Amino acid sequence: MKINQNLSRLILLSVCITLLFSCKKDANKENVTEKTLSTAVTVENGYLKFRDQKAFDSLQNIIINYSPQELDRWEKGLIGFNSYRSTYLKAQREYDNVNSSENFKLFKAKYADLITIRPDSSLTYGFGTPFSAIITNNSGELKIGDEFRKYTKENSLILYTGNHKNASELKNTSNLTILPVKRLLMTNKNVKSLAPPQGSTMFNNGMLSQYLFYNGDGKRRLYVELWYEHNQPNLVTYGSSRFYFVVLQELKKTFGGWRSNETDYYSNGVDLRFTSNFNPNSPGSSVIYFNSSFNAFQGVTGPIIYNMPSFAGSGISITGTGRFTTGGVPDAPVFGY
Repeated sequence: MKINQNLSRLILLSVCITLLFSCKKDANKENVTEKTLSTAVTVENGYLKFRDQKAFDSLQNIIINYSPQELDRWEKGLIGFNSYRSTYLKAQREYDNVNSSENFKLFKAKYADLITIRPDSSLTYGFGTPFSAIITNNSGELKIGDEFRKYTKENSLILYTGNHKNASELKNTSNLTILPVKRLLMTNKNVKSLAPPQGSTMFNNGMLSQYLFYNGDGKRRLYVELWYEHNQPNLVTYGSSRFYFVVLQELKKTFGGWRSNETDYYSNGVDLRFTSNFNPNSPGSSVIYFNSSFNAFQGVTGPIIYNMPSFAGSGISITGTGRFTTGGVPDAPVFGY
């Protein structure tokens, strides 16, 4: 009996030591991540400055996988920086209280340069992308090494070096590099199932055709946006590409339009196949597979990003299936390419 008691104590002690070591290991991992973030990105005149392109590429893979709560904590640690994401979420919260034509006019005037209001009176980004909103200020700016990047309302990304330029100075485009930024919006009509056209979704000059799916019951609707971003900073490298889904549930407003709703988000059965071209100067392609279920987010207001791994080169096509679910929306939609 005494031997069994001693054995039980020994097992319990071993388990405690293992748990203690595991917690310490996780804490060290978090400390390393926090230290990496703090040394590779700083705040300069209200915008984020990334140490170099390598730091940006590494850090975006960390940041884009943060939960909404983690993004809030990360931004609070960047003293002097207010992200466009935070402004967008603030506008969504204020939109909840818009209940008259007069309030609607005041809201539109306040956010005229920041928020786009769709024809159905729902809100969307005024410039940039869901990911760029995390790392840009209210002017759509960030800096990587010596290069400034600015997203504009004209759906473009301006790249330049030298001194910081204001909006009027950027009107002279002679010494600027301007890249297109396209939203991946699908059709505007309401479809009861997420059933896109059959076959592969093809790319055009490194940009995906515009697609958006949503499902609803007249009171609530679930948006699923597929985004593709190709980053080619210069002609020496072939850049990298990234796919991610942006999911948002909206409720019908009492005064027209739609507003963001606090709810739970789930996803499973996402099985995608990406075809990419690593070297644009040499024919040929490679295939990247993604098969997984995304993490659940609970009690969240605003757009949710479900990220997929980035890959070298530019995208050619994508095929696959998947399911996204939110609390309250009936007949959880399924998409398929």
